[in-house]
Amino acid sequence: MVAEPTLLDRFDEMGKSKKQNSKLDQPLKRKRRLRRFVVGLGGLALFGYLVLLYIVPWFFEMPTGLQEGPLTGLEFTDRDGKPLRRLLADDLRIDRPATIDEIPKRLIDATLAAEDSRFFSHNGIDYIGTIRAVRDAILHRKFVSGASTVTQQLVKITSPPRERELKTKAIEAFTARRIEMSWSKDEILAAYMNRLPYGNQLHGCRAAARGYFGKPLADLSIAESAFLAGLPNKPTRLNPYRNFQGARGRQVWILNRLLTEGWITEEEFLVALDEKIVLQPRSSQVFHAPHFLELILEQKVPQTASFDFPDHTVQTTLDLDLQKFVEATIHEQLSQLGDDEDGASDAFQGAVVVIENATGDVLALAGSRDFFNSPGGQINGAWRPRSAGSTLKPFTYLLALEYGFTAASVIPDLPVEYITATGSYRPVNYNRRFHGPVSLRYALANSLNVPAVRTLDEIGGAEKLHTILTRDLGLTGLSPEASHYGLGLTIGNAEVRLLELANAYAALARLGQFRPVNLIKTKQQGSFGEPTLLDRSACWLIADILSDNAARADSFGFDSPLRLPFRAACKTGTSTDYRDNWTLGFTPEFTVGVWVGRFDNAPLQNVSGISGAGPIFQEVMTRVHRDTPATWYEKPDSIVEVEIDRLNGKRVHDGLKILPRKTAIEFFRRDFLPVRALPENYSADGRTLLPPNYANWFSGGSNSVRQFAAIDSGERPAETETKFRIVSPLSGTIAYLDPDLPNGGRFFLLKTEGESGGIQWRSPTLKIQSRENRDPVVVLQPGAHEILAIDAEGREVRSRLVVEEL
Repeated sequence: MVAEPTLLDRFDEMGKSKKQNSKLDQPLKRKRRLRRFVVGLGGLALFGYLVLLYIVPWFFEMPTGLQEGPLTGLEFTDRDGKPLRRLLADDLRIDRPATIDEIPKRLIDATLAAEDSRFFSHNGIDYIGTIRAVRDAILHRKFVSGASTVTQQLVKITSPPRERELKTKAIEAFTARRIEMSWSKDEILAAYMNRLPYGNQLHGCRAAARGYFGKPLADLSIAESAFLAGLPNKPTRLNPYRNFQGARGRQVWILNRLLTEGWITEEEFLVALDEKIVLQPRSSQVFHAPHFLELILEQKVPQTASFDFPDHTVQTTLDLDLQKFVEATIHEQLSQLGDDEDGASDAFQGAVVVIENATGDVLALAGSRDFFNSPGGQINGAWRPRSAGSTLKPFTYLLALEYGFTAASVIPDLPVEYITATGSYRPVNYNRRFHGPVSLRYALANSLNVPAVRTLDEIGGAEKLHTILTRDLGLTGLSPEASHYGLGLTIGNAEVRLLELANAYAALARLGQFRPVNLIKTKQQGSFGEPTLLDRSACWLIADILSDNAARADSFGFDSPLRLPFRAACKTGTSTDYRDNWTLGFTPEFTVGVWVGRFDNAPLQNVSGISGAGPIFQEVMTRVHRDTPATWYEKPDSIVEVEIDRLNGKRVHDGLKILPRKTAIEFFRRDFLPVRALPENYSADGRTLLPPNYANWFSGGSNSVRQFAAIDSGERPAETETKFRIVSPLSGTIAYLDPDLPNGGRFFLLKTEGESGGIQWRSPTLKIQSRENRDPVVVLQPGAHEILAIDAEGREVRSRLVVEEL
């Protein structure tokens, strides 16, 4: 009989059972702990991954290049917005940034096929690409493929240069994540495409399309898109101008990638393979109007000297269509001049400036016949100082008209010698002939040298002309001292810049109003605030003379290049040995200046202003008025018409015995009317009597007025023999400007005695005012002055006075 277990025995058995169960649970517990550890570690890794992916990137700043925005450069356009040039401070070629909508899908696909086909599916870091790159590096023992995404490449090209090491890769990866969390995929792609370097200093897809193919982005074909997409990989090695086959091979590889990705059809692939890639010549990648833009960038012109170039579009005053016409005309007309003495057909150079008078805008400026493909083509002939020839004569005669001369004033075109500090000076005319008594109109229209020098001497010398040219008309190429030139200044022994000279002529076209030229469009343009510096009536007379085709016919003929389909004022100039020749002219609307010569300063063989620069001037002036009809100036109220004797400039009247065909209608300022001709100014048979100083010329072979004139013998009846002198003011007079007197005492009566016929009054420093049926007066100004009186016989007397203020 078995005894029943006691209570103690039952407790022992229960203890043994628990021990056995505990041994069985230990592996399970270890598994549970391991599982918890793995889950915890995975969670920690996930947390770390999320921190690295979404938190850490925020501690990395956006690249400097992205903070500053896309590089836009400085874009220059013409007056209508047509592009001329775009550049950066370091002279990279760049175009206006393109929006994502402006970039064609075929170019985006080609770029992504080449650089990052999974761009739209990754978060800035391509793990598949990274694994592949590591695998390839292990197999080949070097990195043979990259794993950088478009976003990482964007970081690289917009950040300062760094050493290519693991740390740099990490920085670029985290910064790429920062960008991906901040921008959309389209924004990233647009920023990338606008910053890619395509070689040959072309940055951005728009600049590359224009630079290599001369077309906008939208016009790129699949083949051209693949070609461009391959260049940023190695822009120097794949330079298509040096290694076209290398660039072509890269293009074919990209086309295959596009086909593999399914982004183009097989038919499109085959068409793209067969398409011939035609690159633009390198010269076409440069810019329009290079000399014009250089003037802006070098800030040589007053308007641009203080111009602050912002990082945006600069609208210039240039008319691109007109500029192209001007450049083509220079090349065409210079080609017709033939070869120079050395046989060089491209040695002749030319420059043209076109100014819109109403605004001062420079509409066209070409500094040479070809900036890139002619000897010295980079020299700016529109800015380089050159010998002025006869182009300054209009300003000499302008001063003379202000001084008291008239268009009918007779100037002796006779041999003359001036003694200067450097020796004697004998001016001669272009044709080495002397023409005797010539009117101011004839002398200017036919560009005679001797009358111009005589006139400048009589009105006060080179100082007055130098002052008006430099102080009033802005010619900066002249020496500061007028004595450097002497009287030769009027016939071109000074150097001037074509742009400044053309603008001086524009002041004549505005009838005395000067303003600096504009190269950049501004809001203030179109209204004049500048004072009128030149006498309006005198400017009108100069314009009338320079537009008188009949007056210049003796030297230029009736059908010269200066004759246009409309009325225009024109002036030519030729320097010594034909080294420079000029034609400048204007209508009320436009001023055109032309220079032709050689940059090596060699003479042109018998090419003058009329034959060299003239045809270019004619073509350009006609072109600028193609769409703008030419007008002419209304005769001012201050100008009147008077019939005069052409040989003595005096006013003729009924009852005066005078030979026919000797008179002409001439324009005069009301305050400078000609003196009346008297019977004693003519011979018994009606010929004009010339002063005795014409005797030698009259008896020579150059005399063309023999049948109309005779030499005055000077014989007069005894009762008329009275000494000719000025009696008011007497020489040595001291006049005081008294504010208590009418008009401040500024008007001083002018009177002579012993004169023969009417009197012409002149002063180099004071203004003379004629008064109808009354003696003239001189308008006094403080200082020392000289007054000249000339009677009908050509006799001259002078009186000196000093004017002081009380």
